[in-house]
Amino acid sequence: MDANAARLSPVQRYLDQLHAELAGMTSGEVASYIPELLDVDPDWLGIALVTVDGNVYQVGDSRQGFTIQSISKALTYGLALEDRGLDYVKDHVGVEPSGEAFNSISLEPGTGRPLNPMINAGAIATTGMIESGPAVGTMDRILETFSRYSGHPMSINDKVYRSESETGHRNRAIAHLLYGHGILDRAPEEVLDLYFRQCSIVVSARDLAMMGACLANNGVNPITGVVALQSRYVPRLLSVMSTCGMYDYSGSWIFQVGMPAKSGVGGGILAVLPGQFGLGVFSPRLDEKGNSVRGIEACRRLSGDFGLNLFQVARSTSASVVRQIYDSAKFPSRRRRGAAELDLLAVHGHKLRVYELQGELLFGSAEAVALDMLAAFSEVEYLVVDLKRVVGADRSSVIQLREVGLRAMEQGKQLFVTDCQHLYQLRKSLQSHADADPGPHWLRFDDTDHALEWCEDDLLAAFAVDAAVDAPASELDDHYLCHGMSTEELATVRRVGVQRQFVAGTRIFRAGDAAGSLYFIFNGEVEVSIDADSGRRLRLTTLGPGCVFGEVALLNGQPRSADVHAIVDTQCLEVAFDDLQGEVRNKVMINLARYFAQKIQRDTGLVQHLG
Repeated sequence: MDANAARLSPVQRYLDQLHAELAGMTSGEVASYIPELLDVDPDWLGIALVTVDGNVYQVGDSRQGFTIQSISKALTYGLALEDRGLDYVKDHVGVEPSGEAFNSISLEPGTGRPLNPMINAGAIATTGMIESGPAVGTMDRILETFSRYSGHPMSINDKVYRSESETGHRNRAIAHLLYGHGILDRAPEEVLDLYFRQCSIVVSARDLAMMGACLANNGVNPITGVVALQSRYVPRLLSVMSTCGMYDYSGSWIFQVGMPAKSGVGGGILAVLPGQFGLGVFSPRLDEKGNSVRGIEACRRLSGDFGLNLFQVARSTSASVVRQIYDSAKFPSRRRRGAAELDLLAVHGHKLRVYELQGELLFGSAEAVALDMLAAFSEVEYLVVDLKRVVGADRSSVIQLREVGLRAMEQGKQLFVTDCQHLYQLRKSLQSHADADPGPHWLRFDDTDHALEWCEDDLLAAFAVDAAVDAPASELDDHYLCHGMSTEELATVRRVGVQRQFVAGTRIFRAGDAAGSLYFIFNGEVEVSIDADSGRRLRLTTLGPGCVFGEVALLNGQPRSADVHAIVDTQCLEVAFDDLQGEVRNKVMINLARYFAQKIQRDTGLVQHLG
């Protein structure tokens, strides 16, 4: 996704606003126990989000480099699992939360096993498990692994490394205790040197988001396609991050934010929403527990505003939320139209696009659809979003659909969301925001077909094709049943017919009534409908001037198969079947057969499309 496409996204707009709101927060202090960490601008703030589809969103100082510090513990734990296997690692490092500070000496009584790999003791132990490769040193393997996550070569900040090495006396004590208990199988100073270098690797908020996206994507970098971590170890790593990744704040974090995460005293936070995205935040000011103040607030707000807590129950969803996308050029509404209107829709109907969605709308799926809709605004003037097959929409998808509506309003596009009566929260949100739209309301139409018809009428009106209900009276020879009739034959039809006026709302006939006549419409509109098993009235078609209804019984002699109501005041010519005789009747039957042949051809294409 290019930068221009990213700027269109509701996600980018949200991050821009979030960054602006957090920029004024000044609480917390920059880490000082490692002298070189003081050499930063405390006002730096970068936020980045990378989806499993490879879409990247970033704002502020998202590319500003800083040292990864304790966030490295998560990635080296994954590498240790790959090098030594789950059983070996578990025998040497536990997975229980310590409830203590990151640099606490939390060793299991008797065995000396660290409680988990996210505190310093556990991280030093897992770093000691990393093996060298053929002609490749251990540190090079760590850098190569981190590069698979980030998608580019990684480097070490030598000044921070030396500063950590010179002041890391507590870590030296931990390393020697681990060596004494047999947890380390190589010299403590060798392991410590690797650990200090590992913590001094330079990253950015964007890098952290990409690393998180790899874990969200089952270990695969969503942009490069490179495997960063074997998939069987991803759940293990995310589990430990969930319970131990935020030090002695981990319980509050998982309660409030609900995403596996790892923080570092360099000011970074890496968070993961499995199956959806990775999030990286960088802000140097820390709270008393060693976590970035603005980083925690950014994650908390994003989780709360979009409803992203990992433990929020979600129903199963379809593999893709997009069932189909089509436009009115090929598949117009059920409104029966004349040849001139159909010709114009064939040319310009691509400006009217329908999205049929299905399954459950979550952050990732809604983000992809919203991007596609926003990009479509360069080609379309009308957008209809059909939600009848959507079983649920979480808060994040509601926000994103609302943003699409607001962008449509800004760009002078028409947007309608249909068949969403069962999605209460979404309707409530759209209702409150769409009231500001000077155009037709986003929720004006309950079903897609009526929304499609309105958009077609509006489009046709722009090309001087008057589709309004007060169109001038049609001549009899404009009706398809009268095609090819002579002046005398047309006069015969007029003579045997009876002028009928129906006020709006009148039921002209109902399904099951005896059929003995057909109706030529001169002014107004009628709707042909049936009552579905669900109790809802299902529109089959809408007919206006130049159209005919009731003619099917002329072929089969059966009772009426549908209800017909006048939508507005309507003027018709009613002609009894028995009064159509001789050549007039023959031409009516030929025209009727030709019409149904064309209709079968169109309906076959529609069935193929729907299938």
